[in-house]
Amino acid sequence: MPFLSYEARNFSTPLAGPTAGSLSLPSARLVWGAVTVGMTPFSMGGAPRPLLELGWRAALTAASLTEDPASGRWARTAGYRRLDPSEKRAVSYFLGMTQAKITCEHLLRASHLIHLDAYLAVVGQPSRASRPDLIGLSLPSLDCTIAVEAKGRTGGRTGKVTAAAKKQAQSLPAVVSASSAVRVASVASFDPRGCWEAYLEDPPDSAKVMASLTAGSLLATYYRPLVAAQAEVGESQVSEENSITLAELPGIDLVLGIPTVIVTIIRPLPLTGPVPDEQLRAVEADLLEIVRSRHLTSRADAAELDIAQTQGQPVPSRSYTGLDGIYVGLGSSWA
Repeated sequence: MPFLSYEARNFSTPLAGPTAGSLSLPSARLVWGAVTVGMTPFSMGGAPRPLLELGWRAALTAASLTEDPASGRWARTAGYRRLDPSEKRAVSYFLGMTQAKITCEHLLRASHLIHLDAYLAVVGQPSRASRPDLIGLSLPSLDCTIAVEAKGRTGGRTGKVTAAAKKQAQSLPAVVSASSAVRVASVASFDPRGCWEAYLEDPPDSAKVMASLTAGSLLATYYRPLVAAQAEVGESQVSEENSITLAELPGIDLVLGIPTVIVTIIRPLPLTGPVPDEQLRAVEADLLEIVRSRHLTSRADAAELDIAQTQGQPVPSRSYTGLDGIYVGLGSSWA
């Protein structure tokens, strides 16, 4: 089972795991991070194609990372190494965001991370000149803002890159309805053997509150592109046992599952472009209630995964359900 080495420093908030160690990272969990992080700011120009982008994210991850047989860690693929420098910068940026999503879920129970630009697009506000990477919420109470500056490196982590991430993380905005904030500087890099590793640090807090940014609207922004991608498939089935709507994505041998109750809440919204304020406010309370109520089940799933990792038990590698309730199942071609 591939794993990711990580280190976390200077966090003022309690972490859900050790400050350093090895995180078991099966393929499905890796792909879950890739297809859910950030989300597309649909109204920022161009025709929205959420299904194609979701497939692109999954394929890019598989093309860039592979298990190193000597160490058991995730490592760069030969295809990644063949890229020219400009291509590597783009791929390493995306992998940096993916890694930040996975480690923030594991250490901070923060499974909903979106681009600030994506949120501004939904509420019809212009993009900021100095844009942060990711903002989200900590579960289960949803009273803590998680703001992340994610950096990705093709080579090793440097002090200069870490300092830049810490500086930018300090300027990230807070959710107006949250009572506290955590700032995260996340740096994804490769060691001299080409193995992937994670470094996270909590710089001093200097949050700036955005009056329009609320927990409910952040959740709506997070789930909307996933519901839109699933809607593009056209055919889906509802699993009564798990109350989840499943759709097999054509061409990439991947099943995407979304809690049916969340699909029901999001579908009346326009799935592309800005959302009228009254429509957004109408779904906020329902989303908050659903996410809070689902957290205990999701947390139990996560606890079972953590126990399996600790005790050396087999961990399913071809399916994963995040704390956000999103299910990713990988077909046989991903083996």
